[in-house]
Amino acid sequence: EENRHGIVMRDYLVVTRGVDPVALENDRMANMTKGAHSDDLNGLMRGVAYVAVQELGTRVSHKNTGKACNDPVADRMLQRIAADENLHMIFYRNICAAALDLAPDQAMEAIAGVVSNFDMPGIGMPNFRRMSLTMAKHGIYDIRQHLDDVVWPIMRKWKIFERNDFTARGEQAREELAAYLEKTEVDAKRF
Repeated sequence: EENRHGIVMRDYLVVTRGVDPVALENDRMANMTKGAHSDDLNGLMRGVAYVAVQELGTRVSHKNTGKACNDPVADRMLQRIAADENLHMIFYRNICAAALDLAPDQAMEAIAGVVSNFDMPGIGMPNFRRMSLTMAKHGIYDIRQHLDDVVWPIMRKWKIFERNDFTARGEQAREELAAYLEKTEVDAKRF
């Protein structure tokens, strides 16, 4: 499904000449040949926690991109993709919820690690930082949206700050997460 999303977005951009197709392909190849390593996430639980957050972030980004395009075709296409991303997020979010019930400390450590060190996919793409700033400038995705529309809804759904089933290990991870979220809130206000 993710491949189909990429295909339809690429085809839209090429057909509409929204971007230089040669530059698009060069950037895609640069990113793809770089590869990704699953050990970067340090285990299954951390990987699942990452995609729960990432899929929701992607949904927000695609939905806002559709609106910003000011093109009904692009908007409908990206709304459909955003709906798929939401289903992906629900799947992973539910797996994390079950993990919190089965192994609360391990799940809390994974969640805290992911949220505190989160990067959207494509971080290694050419010009990613510049593109991120452009996206923020146009209201597509920024630190405020990341907190309000992604992180906090997931934290509330998992009842991270209401749970009482952590041992000292899980409590420490939750405290580290709380400190990170406080710092990030300050950054978001400044941004």
